[in-house]
Amino acid sequence: MRRLALVAALAGAVVSTAVIAVAPRAAWADAASVKKLLAAGEQFFEDQDYNKVIKVLRPVASDPAATRAQQLRALELTALSYLILGDEAAARATFERLLDIDPGYQLTDRSGSPRIQRFFDEVRAAVTPGFDATMAATLDHAAPPEATAGRRVEIDVRATAGAEHVKEVVFFVRRRGDQDYHELAAGFRGDGRWRVRWTPEASSEPYTAEYYLEGRGLGGEPVARVASPDVPLTIAITAGAGKPRAWYRHWWVWAGAGALAAGAVGAIWLGGGSEEGSLPPGTVTLP
Repeated sequence: MRRLALVAALAGAVVSTAVIAVAPRAAWADAASVKKLLAAGEQFFEDQDYNKVIKVLRPVASDPAATRAQQLRALELTALSYLILGDEAAARATFERLLDIDPGYQLTDRSGSPRIQRFFDEVRAAVTPGFDATMAATLDHAAPPEATAGRRVEIDVRATAGAEHVKEVVFFVRRRGDQDYHELAAGFRGDGRWRVRWTPEASSEPYTAEYYLEGRGLGGEPVARVASPDVPLTIAITAGAGKPRAWYRHWWVWAGAGALAAGAVGAIWLGGGSEEGSLPPGTVTLP
């Protein structure tokens, strides 16, 4: 009986190990498949083969292996394809799914079609409380491609349309790999312009910072975005320890001063050879 129990335990361990080894490979295969399907959908859209876009991207929008960014992109391309083909009901339903994931989503469509933007705004107004398409704005910005850790960076932001609707600009940033963004309000400089002053976290190793910008209206609602939480922009951060401190603030200065002080006291103590002091108590005279 003991031998049978041992054999069963070993068999279970082997099966468990096999499952653990196979699971990451399966996940990797699913992620690779999603990426391949999305690339195919992008190409079909460029080729204006919209029926194939819908067919290829249908599984991506609901695949658990797809990231939020991939799902959002698949839904946008699918909705645009439906709209171009004249199926407004399907386009509306697809845009609604997209806005359920990200209510502040901004279209990445480069055609500049007023019809597409107007249709999207109508869907958003129907599903997003407080949204008013007439209050929308457009932001542009200038950011460096790289920065040094621990040293301040300035990013200029400008409202190119609807500046009167933008009451605040917020900079969202995180270190790649982190889940949460940190918020930093931009300073208003007048005439539809703002400036972000941000100091990347000091680090002895280079890293990548991810960010996006959001313009907000009077009630705090988003009226414009540059990039998004799921598809952020990046800045390469080179290693750096921040602004140099004054020489007298370094630990080794004070350690050295302490050693000198201790040496002086020791010399004074050792220099008094007689048992009785020749000076009044509490008085020390140095040459």
